[in-house]
Amino acid sequence: MAEKKKSVDDAIEEVAEEAADGLGGFKESLAKAQHSMEQAKSAMQDAYGKAKDSAGAASDRAKVYLEDAKKYLGEAREKMGTMAAKSREQADVLYGKAKEQYEGLSEKGKDLYAKAKTRVADVDFKGKGDEVVEYVRDNPGKAVLIALAVGFLVGYATRPRD
Repeated sequence: MAEKKKSVDDAIEEVAEEAADGLGGFKESLAKAQHSMEQAKSAMQDAYGKAKDSAGAASDRAKVYLEDAKKYLGEAREKMGTMAAKSREQADVLYGKAKEQYEGLSEKGKDLYAKAKTRVADVDFKGKGDEVVEYVRDNPGKAVLIALAVGFLVGYATRPRD
């Protein structure tokens, strides 16, 4: 019986040693797992930090580029304003010149109309008609040829064009 007791005690001690070894291995495995988790966490934090730094740097560069774009757009707006002002000035100058030319031509047209009106008023149509009738009686062949030529020219000038 004593052997059995020894063997039971031995078995208990063996189980206790195995349990202690198992617990030690479990603790060691847990410690390794915890260390791996901490390294993963550190790697993730480093990656996040690098991404954050990269994103921050990219954001800073983007801000600089946007400020440059804003500046250049402002310059373009100013240049367009200047160009519009110059175009308006040129248009005003050209309008003034065109207006002067129109007024000058209008005056010349009025003068020519007034001269033509006075000449027509001075013409004695009855006397001229009598002269034409007398010329036709004196020169019937020439009168017919002149009438034919005038009719041809009037017909040619008033015919429809393609």
